[in-house]
Amino acid sequence: MKFLVTGGTGFIGARVVVNLWERKIPVVVADLSLNIEWTKQIALLKYQDDAAKLAEMQEQIDQTSFINLDVSNRERVNDVFLTFPGITHVIHLAYLMSAEVEADHNRGASVNILGMINMFDMVVNHKLSRLVFASSETIYGANHSAYGDENYAVKEEDFCSLDDHFFTYGVMKMLNEFTAQKYIKTKGVSIAAMRPPIVYGDGRMRGSVLWACEFATNPALGKKAKLPFSKDSRDCWIYVDDVAEQFVRLSLKPKLNHFAYNNGGHSVTAEELMQTVESIVPDAQYEFDERVPRTALVDRCDSTRLEEEIGFIPRSLEDGVRMQIEEARNRQLQVNY
Repeated sequence: MKFLVTGGTGFIGARVVVNLWERKIPVVVADLSLNIEWTKQIALLKYQDDAAKLAEMQEQIDQTSFINLDVSNRERVNDVFLTFPGITHVIHLAYLMSAEVEADHNRGASVNILGMINMFDMVVNHKLSRLVFASSETIYGANHSAYGDENYAVKEEDFCSLDDHFFTYGVMKMLNEFTAQKYIKTKGVSIAAMRPPIVYGDGRMRGSVLWACEFATNPALGKKAKLPFSKDSRDCWIYVDDVAEQFVRLSLKPKLNHFAYNNGGHSVTAEELMQTVESIVPDAQYEFDERVPRTALVDRCDSTRLEEEIGFIPRSLEDGVRMQIEEARNRQLQVNY
């Protein structure tokens, strides 16, 4: 068994790689803009007080290949599988986020549409055991009202029209999923999609949702957090390490019962989110932007299907926020040291 993780030194990708290291599964890490030291740091910080585990992690790091990869370049993508024979699984996370897509639709389509099709072809051409890729909650559109009851948790079979969408990014995810199911039906391959909501944690470095890091990391370091929406805005949040665990478990399960899975998460208002931070950092300072009533995202996602499939329930919001705060502080201590 050997994994390829694309976008492997990004916000979620780095956590997936560390998860595979913990399992001692060989991995090839590919990214257009490699941030190798950041990925290593996540692993080494996690086990800084456990010498034996730290040595194990260092051994895994030393055996890992890191490569630059533009997934829109089909020839280069194929070369990866020729250069590193034995790849059996792919977790595909190389994608341009919404703001980047809107800034450059040509590049967005190259990476997000052509790049995804290139990966689907690799599953066929190299007879991979499975490809799991990141879809998104944005596939459900920009407003929870499309589903009626505000307390309703959106399920995988739910659908909204293009008129209810806001992000080009989300519509691209719809096409990715549609195309993937074509490959499954016509080629007999194993492909699965996961639809994360807002993924929070320390270390998010790009994209239009940097606030999903800053809301807890800033108070942890004595800085003010600014959320660009109302305190009453409700969203679904999940901790980054839990998403990594979900990706790896879904990749490893021999047989899957479905194609698409909601990651789930905790549905809270922005005010409730910051109250959770405040319970851990009592002097936390934060502010909201009441001019923006809500985010262009659905409010609740049902995760029953995924929990039953892989037997994993994400940690509580408080535990996730606490982990983020501790990691941010430990990272800052290392920088200062």
